[in-house]
Parts: sequence; C-alpha cells; structure tokens
Amino acid sequence: MKKESVKLLRDEFFQKWVRSVDTERVEIVTESFFRHIGNPPVKQRALVLKDILEKMTIKIYDKEMFVGNQGRGKRGVPLFPEYGYKWILEQMDDFETRIGDKFKTTEEQKTILRNCLAKWVGYSMDDRTEAITPDPLREVLRFGVVKNENYKMSAPGHMSPDHERLIRRGLSSIISECREKLSELQQNELKYEGIEKTAFYEACIITCEAIIAFSERYADLAEHMAQAEKNTDRKADLLKIAAVCRNIPRNPAKTYHEALQFMWFTQLIMQIEGNGLAICMGRPDQTLLPYYEASLKDGMSREEALLLTEFFYLKCNEIDKVYSNDATRFMQGPSHGQCITLGGVDADGNDCTNDLSLLLLEADYEVRMVQPDIAVRITKNSPEAFLNEIGVCIKAGINKVKVFGDEVVVDSLKPLAPDEAANYSILGCSEPVICGRTNSWGNCGQINLTKCLELALNDGKCMLTGKQMGLHTGDLRNAVSFEDLKDAFEKQVNYFINHLAEYDSILEYCHKNYYPLPFYSIVTQDCIKAGVEFNAGGARYNTSSPLGVGAITAGDSLLAIKTLVFDEKKTTMPQVIEALEADFVGQEPLRQMLLNRAPKFGNDSDAADEMSNYVLHVYVDALGKHKNNRGGAFIGGLYYVTSYIPFGKTTAASADGRKSTMPLNDGGISPSHGMDKKGPTAIAKSVSKLDNADVMHGCVLNQRFHPSVFNGENSFQNFTSYLRGFARLDCFECQYNVVTTETLRKAQKNPESYRGLVVRVAGYSAYFTDLEPEIQEDIISRTEHLR
Repeated sequence: MKKESVKLLRDEFFQKWVRSVDTERVEIVTESFFRHIGNPPVKQRALVLKDILEKMTIKIYDKEMFVGNQGRGKRGVPLFPEYGYKWILEQMDDFETRIGDKFKTTEEQKTILRNCLAKWVGYSMDDRTEAITPDPLREVLRFGVVKNENYKMSAPGHMSPDHERLIRRGLSSIISECREKLSELQQNELKYEGIEKTAFYEACIITCEAIIAFSERYADLAEHMAQAEKNTDRKADLLKIAAVCRNIPRNPAKTYHEALQFMWFTQLIMQIEGNGLAICMGRPDQTLLPYYEASLKDGMSREEALLLTEFFYLKCNEIDKVYSNDATRFMQGPSHGQCITLGGVDADGNDCTNDLSLLLLEADYEVRMVQPDIAVRITKNSPEAFLNEIGVCIKAGINKVKVFGDEVVVDSLKPLAPDEAANYSILGCSEPVICGRTNSWGNCGQINLTKCLELALNDGKCMLTGKQMGLHTGDLRNAVSFEDLKDAFEKQVNYFINHLAEYDSILEYCHKNYYPLPFYSIVTQDCIKAGVEFNAGGARYNTSSPLGVGAITAGDSLLAIKTLVFDEKKTTMPQVIEALEADFVGQEPLRQMLLNRAPKFGNDSDAADEMSNYVLHVYVDALGKHKNNRGGAFIGGLYYVTSYIPFGKTTAASADGRKSTMPLNDGGISPSHGMDKKGPTAIAKSVSKLDNADVMHGCVLNQRFHPSVFNGENSFQNFTSYLRGFARLDCFECQYNVVTTETLRKAQKNPESYRGLVVRVAGYSAYFTDLEPEIQEDIISRTEHLR
C-alpha cells in the first residue's frame, strides 16, 4: 500500500477508463426475474439479487485496496430493465453522441439489449405506472410544470443506511434475528399479515447469505491472485484483502480497513439492487471512529489510515448511472449523492468533531474527485482546526465541500424526530435525514414555481403555446390589488402540487407492490423489527419531498410587479403581461425598469427577502396538505440539481426581467445571476431571513469566488470567520466554486486536459467537461465574487 498508487489509480481512472454501458446485469436479471416470477415479489427480488451477486463478473484491479465492482470495467454502468426499458431501446443509439453524460455502447451490446428488453413489456415500473395513471393526470404531466423522472427509473434511494449497526453486528447477526422472527410467526396462526412477513424475513435471509457469498468470491479471487503474484508487497495486499473479505460482512468489523470495506459493500450492493440516487454514507467520523482508534492502538499509523481512506474514496468514484435523455437534463454529471457528513453535535448538543473528521477531509484534499460528496456541519463551537481544514479544501478549488449551519438543520428536523434530530446526515444535494431510520423520498418530482406565476398572470394559459395548463384564475390585466395576483399564484401552486402528490402516490404503489427492496430493508432500522419492507413503510420516518424550482425568480418577479405596478404605479398590469407575452420585444425600457428599479433577493433587502420567503411558504404550505402512502408528510426541498435550465426553457419571460427560455435561479435559493450586487455577506443575510427551518429537506445556495479572495495576509482567517458567521446567521447550506472564468473557458476549449476539473453544479459536484455546454455556461455566468 503506497502513496504513489493513489495517484496512479486516479490518473488511470481518467486516462484509461471510459464511461460505458455494461449489459451483464440486464442479461442476468432478465433470466432470473422470469424464472422466479411465481414467488412473492419481495422474495423474488431477493432471489434476483442473489443470482446477480453469484453470476456477475468480479475483478480486483491492480494496486487497489478495496474490492467490489458495479460493472465489468471500472466505469462500466449497469442498466435496470425492471424500472424502465422503452427509453433504453429508443435512445441507446444516442448514448455515445448526446450532448452531456455520454456512455460508450457497442453494437454487440445493443443487440443484447434488444433481445433482453423485449421481454419486459408490461413488467417494468414504467409500464405499470403508465397503466394506472388516469388520463387527466397524464395530460397535466405532459405540460411539464411538474416532473418526476427519477422515481420511474430507479428505486427511491435518498437514504442513509444504518452503517453503524451493520458494521457493529455483521450479517450473521441479522440472519439470526430474521430466523427468530420466522420462528415466532410459525408459532402463531399464519393469517395474511403473517404470510407477508414470512416472505419478507425469508427474503432478508436470502439477501444476507447472498452478500456473504459475494464477499467470499472476492476472498477466493484475492487468494488465487496472491498465489501468482511475484511482487511481495502486492502479494501481501491481496492476502490482506482476502482476510478482510473472509471476516466481513459475515461478522462484525474489527479494524478500520474492515469497517471501510463493509461500508463499501453496503453502498455497492444497494446500487446493484435498485440503482437509487443519493445513497449516502452517514456520519463516518462517528461510525468509523471506534475502528479507527482500535487500529491506531493496534499499530496502524495515521498516515496508513489516510492512505486507506484515499483508496476508499477512489473506489466510490466507480458508481455511476445512465439516465434517459430527458432525465439527464435534470440530473447531469457522474455524482450521485454518496455524501459523507462530518462534524456537528451529538445527542447532548456537544460538538463531536474529532481527528477522524480532519483525516476524512485531508483524504478528499489528496484525491480530488467528485465522490464522495463532502458535507460539513458547522456549529457555533466548531474547533478552529476543523474550520481551517474546510478552508484549505475550499481554497484549493476542489469545489466539493458544502457547509451546513448545524443548529438550523437540527431545528428543521425536530418536528419529525425530536429525540434524534441531532443524528442527521446529509444525502444528495442538501437533504438531512436521520441515519438508518428514514425513507425520505427526496427529489420525488419537481414543480416549476416560476411557471405557476406565469400561469397565474394569464388565467392558467401558457404564454409560449397558448395552452390551458392550469386553473382558470381570472384575467389579471384587470387586477385591482396585488392580493389578486397572490391569490391566483397560490391557487396555481396548489393545483399542480395536488397533481404531483397524486402521481407520487401511483409511483409509491408500484414500488411497494412490484419492486420491494429487501437489502434497503436490512440497512434501515425498524424494518426487520416490524416485519415491514422499506417501500411499504417499514422505516421509522417516512416523508416525501418534491422540489420547488425557481422560488427566487418567482419572488423577484412578484416584488417587481408589487413595486412598479401597485406601489409606485410606474407601469400597469396590461403593460407587464403584454411585455412578458412578447418576450420584451420592443419593450426593453420596461425590462430594464423591472430588472433595476425593484429590489432583488441576495442584497439584504427586507422587501425582496420577505417576498422570496412568501414563495417558500406558498410551496411548503401546499405540500403540507398531503400525506404519502407510507403514512408520512410531504415536506419541502429547495434544491434541484440542473432542472432550473430545462424548466427555464419552457417558461416565458418573467417580471424580474428574465427573458423567455433563460434559466431560472440556480441551486435552490441562489440569487438570480448578476442580481447579487453587494457581495457574499449580503447574500448570507438575505438567506438568513428565509424560514430555512421550515424547508425540512434542505435549501441550496451556490456561491462562486475568484481565487483572489484568498490573497492577502488575513484572507484565510477572514474566510473561516465568514464560515462561522454563516452558521451564526442560521443559514441552512452553502457551497463554493473557487475557479476563474479563464480556467473554465480553457476547459471548454481543451476538455482532454481538464478531465479532473470538479465544479459545484447545485448541491453536488461534477466534472466540468462532462456537463452540457448550457450548464457550463450557466456556471460561468454565476456572479464571481472578487477580493
């Protein structure tokens, strides 16, 4: 295990391996699914996973210290026909040539896909959802004001496995627990509930045994490779890998190496089972601390622990996903929410940052790849050493670390989990969940709030097409007060939220009844205890969180109308609406007045900040009227990956001065491009005036700094003070791009030389050169704060 091996593996990742489709899983799952079709769905799914883990090709690559591959190549990506096949058949010829997120696909693979996917007609998630979606809802979905592509194409994801319990107990203990539950059931009369639970426990046992056998396959392979290995150092590494895989996941981990390998197997197999987005790793500086300290006492040096962590991070970058062309527009880049959360408080409110927190940050500084994503919980008492290490990573332009104000996030979760809120981890972009206890259904669709305002201004008609998309809420050219507009806007938002919640109910029904997840259930506390599968509501906390897109654009637009039409009477409602319909053609003076004469969010303007907060509440309150099929609440999330660009393309001009089809505000609560005039402190103050704690599933703020911010004698200290101030202002989340426009332009012109350039897109990072040109341009156009 050598330091140079990390660099060699990193360079090889970009230079040797290409993002490519892998069809092996399709072949295995197609044969297995239909062979086991007579079983209860949860048992069928367990048997299918068992077949995949038994039959898939396994590899141990040179120099690596952790094992477990998703595809046959390091960047080979499996497909999931059980969730959707039509889009693959229709678009596989585009995978290699589409604008963004390209995947190499051979003609031989296309032939395999055509042969296998033809068998899935009527059995995929897509087909089953389509079959029970009523025509009126189908029509609303076609309008594109609300979307939910993700949950048709994969398992729910958006959860934090209970790594602590698994690593501490081992899967043999889980098997014993399930057998005890089966014994209890067999002593009672097996009514319907008992039959369901029997199938569930049998599925969990099959799954655990299959995972243990999967690990044994790697142990066998490592020993076989060691016999032929001439290099004594590598031989020792291979024998170490074999010993680790013999012990875990069957038994509890004893060492830091074993705990990391256990965590990796858990992450990997959840991806193989369901392809879920945003499966995070919880709080490893807490979960792994006992194993780290035990290994240090047993002779492992801190440098060896750092190296192991770097090898682990390299492995995390092998997880990737192929999305449809449409879904790719909303979720670009090979970063899929494998977030680790560091720092923060414990259950007693004490800051629990430790040496492992620092080491996990140091490892990311060395590896500099998009995964895992890094979330840091900053308290008012965070140690200076922790803030300094965060500052070092941000200053270096790695563009990975995202900062959370710990107190406001804990407060946001107290209505859901008053006794456990402190043990949250971040998943995906900015979503706090209780580790091992939550089925969050994060990002279960998006609603275009700016489009809802457009429809409110035009009696429910789209200004681009003339179609009646929303409710008839009246001709606002004759509005006598600003309250008339607010009332129409609220009605449009509620109308579309109602439809999105209805569609989510259909998706939930199909996931529960056709695509249960035995391994998700094993890694979630309470599922085994209750005998209830994950998709059926077995988690302790069951929420749903569709995302609000364009809240700041909508807020700035509303304030422009209030200020210039109703307060100052500089223009009229007919003039504004006609200008929006015409995309400001011939109306540039009016556009400039809307742009510049009304306050904008991000400048510490009470009026602008209060209006954006109003939009936040319209959206959150509309969600709060609904419950999901698992008995949980609908909650808000103001983060939305890259959907602000495609949603912008279907939205007419807006009254903040934005022109038709241009992007909406990015991130979630970021100011509109160029509208933040007073610097990052004013932005933080604006954000602090939002009721952040009411958006329980998180808010994303993007900021872009020129590297010169860190020039000067006290600049670094000033920045770490800014981080602490961010937490004191009770801001939810912020992340940073520290990169010059010049560098980004060079990467556009010469992408081969900038394959490893990482940028923050929304709540996640991606390789800049993998992004579509539109998104590249959007990142470049974000306000660049100078020293």
